[in-house]
Amino acid sequence: MPAASRRGRPRGSRGMPAAARALWERLYAETPPRGLPWASQGPFPPLVRVVEQSALSPPGPVLDIGCGVGTNSYWLAGRGFRVTGIDIARGAVSSAESLRGPDARNPVFLVDDVLESALPAAAFRAAVDVGCFQTLPTQTRTSFSTGLARLLAPGAPYLLFWVGREETGSWGPPHRLSVRDVVTTFESSFLVDRIEYRPRTVRLTPSLKRSARPLATLAGYTARLVRRRAPQPPPR
Repeated sequence: MPAASRRGRPRGSRGMPAAARALWERLYAETPPRGLPWASQGPFPPLVRVVEQSALSPPGPVLDIGCGVGTNSYWLAGRGFRVTGIDIARGAVSSAESLRGPDARNPVFLVDDVLESALPAAAFRAAVDVGCFQTLPTQTRTSFSTGLARLLAPGAPYLLFWVGREETGSWGPPHRLSVRDVVTTFESSFLVDRIEYRPRTVRLTPSLKRSARPLATLAGYTARLVRRRAPQPPPR
């Protein structure tokens, strides 16, 4: 690894726990790319909406965290952003590459872990996170915030999407985060620019559960956080 990539890496972080990494590796090994709901439904609708509202400005570079099969990365690249999609699962990155057009060099896909990233510090001017943070083991959240802050240039926006505690059904991700959970995790390194609640507007039928991705269907939140240019003032 080049020396520039090592500078400022989160101290004490050993990356994603092995059990969590193995879970995602197994998922992508057992499921073909187009068999995953988040691969077959196009870009994430709330991401499309906020980008079209100028929450991000091209060209970036933009970091797509937990890129999966690259659906959102490809969509952003098609709108003029220079995108690097990262995922801890090698199968996800392989699946994303398998969907690349013959002449497409953008986006770039890498196996990488924000908790212990090999990418250079301050390399990105924006980041998007469509459901990655909400899947993390609770004990890794602080390291994730620290690691992401290292990768973003000061003033860079971070678009974060998650399923909220307001969604109480059994279907969907195990972690249902509150606004407090998110603010507590990120506030020391990020300014909270805005947070929007997205209510669930459909009935969860068995057929919908088989075909839809939970993050796009269930009640949740869209947040725009901004990498601080200076440390947060201490409490008084």
